[in-house]
Amino acid sequence: MKKIISYMKSLEWAYLIIFLLFVYLQVALSLKIPECMTAITDQLQNGGTDWTPVIVATAKMLLFTVCSIGTAVVSGYCISYVSASIIMRMRRDVFRKLMSFGLAEIRSFSTSSLITRCTSDMEQVRPFIRVGAQALVQCPLTLIIVASKMRGNEVWMGSVIVAGIFLFVTTFILFSLSLSKTSRLQGLIDQINRITKEHLTGMRVVHAYNGYALQAEQFAAVNDDLADTGISANRFTGAISPFFSFGMNGLTLAIYAFGSMMIYQLEDPAGKQIMFSQMVVFASYALQAFTAFAAIIIVIIMLPRFIISLRRITEVLDTEVSIRDGEAREGIGGNVGKLEFRNVSFSYPGASESALKDISFSIEKGQTLAIIGPTGSGKTTLMNLILRFYDVSTGAVLVDGRDVRDYNLWALRDKIGYVPQKSFLFSGTIESNIDYGYKSGLSNSLEEIRKAAEIGQSKDFIEKKTGTYQARVEEGGSNFSGGQRQRLTISRAVCRDPEFYLFDDSFSALDFKTDAVLRKKLRENAKDSTQIIVGQRIGSIMNADLILCMEGGKIVGQGRHEELLENCAVYREIAQSQLSQSEVG
Repeated sequence: MKKIISYMKSLEWAYLIIFLLFVYLQVALSLKIPECMTAITDQLQNGGTDWTPVIVATAKMLLFTVCSIGTAVVSGYCISYVSASIIMRMRRDVFRKLMSFGLAEIRSFSTSSLITRCTSDMEQVRPFIRVGAQALVQCPLTLIIVASKMRGNEVWMGSVIVAGIFLFVTTFILFSLSLSKTSRLQGLIDQINRITKEHLTGMRVVHAYNGYALQAEQFAAVNDDLADTGISANRFTGAISPFFSFGMNGLTLAIYAFGSMMIYQLEDPAGKQIMFSQMVVFASYALQAFTAFAAIIIVIIMLPRFIISLRRITEVLDTEVSIRDGEAREGIGGNVGKLEFRNVSFSYPGASESALKDISFSIEKGQTLAIIGPTGSGKTTLMNLILRFYDVSTGAVLVDGRDVRDYNLWALRDKIGYVPQKSFLFSGTIESNIDYGYKSGLSNSLEEIRKAAEIGQSKDFIEKKTGTYQARVEEGGSNFSGGQRQRLTISRAVCRDPEFYLFDDSFSALDFKTDAVLRKKLRENAKDSTQIIVGQRIGSIMNADLILCMEGGKIVGQGRHEELLENCAVYREIAQSQLSQSEVG
């Protein structure tokens, strides 16, 4: 609960005080109603013709009821505001935490689990705060006031205590049995989200390979497990309602049974009349006390999911981020545009082998570095280290002469225009996608966006669309072809006018003509920027100032195209598979 309380600000504390005051008023007013019943029962037993006491008592009951409802509305609004404010801040902090996560943290939780923790788990916590606060305040107040009014009537009080103990013991046992089931339930919801997400994002593959049966089988297995676990958990919590009804009816029966026996034993008619009135009033008090118990029972039913969900949210908030933010915002003088790897080795978390081994190279401002090699040779991993998606295991990566681990992350990434291997577009407009992630906190003019689109070879198809730069982009860019998405992603990087361009196999979806024109435009307009290109086509990287040929996480050759043809067997093998014999020599 410390985590919940830490999210309360001064306004929420003020609302909480108002809530406590109005809950007290609500309880006090509702417990005034049984007192009015005394006048009504006395009048009915006396058989008099003066109905004024009955009318007055009825009017009071109506007034107390209306006022009690009014105070309940006010207290409900106050605690709803408090719970909504707490969840709003908690959800904001969870999202900010997610934004600070590196790839290692995201992989340790899984994307589907993090989505569940941001949505479903939050919605398990919010109602518990509201309902729990009302029950935990209202129940003790009701019991204290009822106990004070029933003082001196041990028989009636004993009945309430016995019924309450029975209900609490039963509920505690059922709660304990359901807790482990609820924990498993949230994990299965994560799996349902993962399978659904995989199906939706991989729909083309599913359709192309007729994978409906396999997807349905995977979903059915988890769905059946989820249903069985849910049934098992609800079997315990569902049993609480019958036990509650049994306890309430048993309490009423006990009161009237004891009351009838006591009335029967009295000989004085006046005493019998008083005892009958007390029995009716105490029955009403007892039912209100038992209803207060019921509110606690509802909270106990909600408690397992609240505990599990809050624990899962706290796990995210308390996770230590592996990528620590540095303080430096600029490189070391005289090294602008320089990139250097010094004896870098790297292993993914939990991996037994290194993904990169003793990588060393250096390029200067305005130069182009190309990286080529077979699949799994570590090319994308090398890119990830420049951006600090991961930190090196040993060695150092230097940007502008400074170790990337010393940089403020925002300042480091502000220097870079990154085009990932898999192009990605955000929901919005073409303009908002190209101008995404403003460099140095400033947005670009439409003229600058158009220029970036022209260099990125996306201008032609943009201006053919209705709305041009204001044309709608669906989630993930699903209303664009693969080549169009790739060109828009490249235009986004160009729009930043960065010191460093990182192209991670970013030209694979482009035809040779578009590829050639785009590279020419980049040479003309980004000649002061350092370019790092991961590529598979020898023809598109052969003019680079430095080419790294990688295999098995190692550099097996580095130099210019001609040098590698002579000195690197792996590079020569790749060249022979793509170029003519005369070009290879």
